Amino acid sequence: MTFNIEEKDGKVFVFVELPYKRETEDSPITGVRIRMTTEDVVAKLAEEKVSHGIAIQEADLINWRGDTRQGTWIFEKKARKKVDKPVEKVILSKEKKAAPKKKSKAKKKTSK
Repeated sequence: MTFNIEEKDGKVFVFVELPYKRETEDSPITGVRIRMTTEDVVAKLAEEKVSHGIAIQEADLINWRGDTRQGTWIFEKKARKKVDKPVEKVILSKEKKAAPKKKSKAKKKTSK
């Protein structure tokens, strides 16, 4: 497997090519199936101690097809700063409302 890392223009370029694997028994090229995802590339960059930010371009490689064995990942060079403030605990309490007053329906006495 070839794994090349280049840093230019404030970006980290990762070029990956997997060895070809065929499943037929008469093929001279054999080996294990390999799948390479963004999580695998991030782990390899951490292993190589390369700092990077979020992925701008991603790929998904498999080695059992000839046309999907190579790909390029592009990451930002610096990680973005977090803008969000930490969540503060807020305690909400229910307000007790006074019960509405009942009006009495007393009849007025009228004198004639």
